[in-house]
Amino acid sequence: MRTADRPLPTITLDPGALADWPVRPVIAIEAISAPPYVWDGGQLWDTVGQVWDGVSGSAAWVDATCDFTGCEITFDRPDESNNFPAGQCVIQLDNRSGRWASYNADGSPTDYGVGQQIWIWADEQAGPGAWWMFAGRVARWDEQSGDVIEIEAFDYLSDLAQPGGTMTPGADADLPAQRLTAITALAAGLTARTRFATGTVRLTRQATERAPLEEMQVVAGSDGGILYGDSDGTIVYADRLWRNGRLDQTAVPVVATNVCTAPIVLWDPVLSTTDNALASTVTLENVAGLKATASHPGLPYVLAIDTADLYLLEPGLWPAVDWRRGDRIRLLHDSRTPTGTARIDVETVLITLAHSFTPDGWVMTIGTTRALAYYTRTTWDSGAVWDDGVNVWGY
Repeated sequence: MRTADRPLPTITLDPGALADWPVRPVIAIEAISAPPYVWDGGQLWDTVGQVWDGVSGSAAWVDATCDFTGCEITFDRPDESNNFPAGQCVIQLDNRSGRWASYNADGSPTDYGVGQQIWIWADEQAGPGAWWMFAGRVARWDEQSGDVIEIEAFDYLSDLAQPGGTMTPGADADLPAQRLTAITALAAGLTARTRFATGTVRLTRQATERAPLEEMQVVAGSDGGILYGDSDGTIVYADRLWRNGRLDQTAVPVVATNVCTAPIVLWDPVLSTTDNALASTVTLENVAGLKATASHPGLPYVLAIDTADLYLLEPGLWPAVDWRRGDRIRLLHDSRTPTGTARIDVETVLITLAHSFTPDGWVMTIGTTRALAYYTRTTWDSGAVWDDGVNVWGY
């Protein structure tokens, strides 16, 4: 886990689930046990605000890993304005036992259904390690043919997307963290876990009819930062220095497309050089109508990993389950050129992340930003001391 992560819930794990995997996913589903609905059992059923005599029950966490047949978790790319979508999780459960039905025979709800939470993490089988993968809330609970329950959930960023009428959050000259905190405080019914960088820009204050998420994205864009949902469900604001990587990343992994001596070799990599998210002219306008324009017609097109796969159950690869959006990645690639083979050795930032696993295997798919730093190749007697602990031989 990372230093500021959400604590894991108290849960009894399914015994023997995926026992031959070095790490196993834990699919924890919130179950809310409530007394059955009854007719006029102490409360008048036709009183305003009362329909049936049912009360809220206590919540517990249940491990569904022994019944899952498939799971996909996706943290996708931002749009052209650097606004990230909510993380998504889709799970299929075997319901031949009837355990995961959302309705009883009389039509009353069971312990499971829409609005409840799903938390997923990877648990080290032979040690104490645990790494968050997803935390969110159920949006769909569908019973399909073949006794299959399919669940769709989104992380807590989606809770901010509900409009709540006109609001005037914060105060004049707020820094981004102050304004973001004020907006979440005004979001109806939201009890989100947040982590906001302080930011730099002083903000004006005005009434808005935007949804809280849209207003928070405006704040992030005004400061040059990004707003996204982390793997543990925390809503994060990272300031304009987010391309430097995360402070809670302990080591930068080295991955390669075709350099076999690298610690991790990616499968089916697509290296993309495009003008996506690259602008030669940018115009910023504030609420007072003041504009600032900057141009740079000669911007270079820099490569990025569009998609690449890791098979986490291959020997030595499972620690990559800890990778998070915002982590730095060092990429090696031997590229054919008209004059021979050239080694590309660059650093980039993980921007998309997806897990797809079934009882038969586990694939993690990644994508990155454009390259941000270039590693020069160290040669013998080039002026750098090769054995000083900093300048070392490469791959």
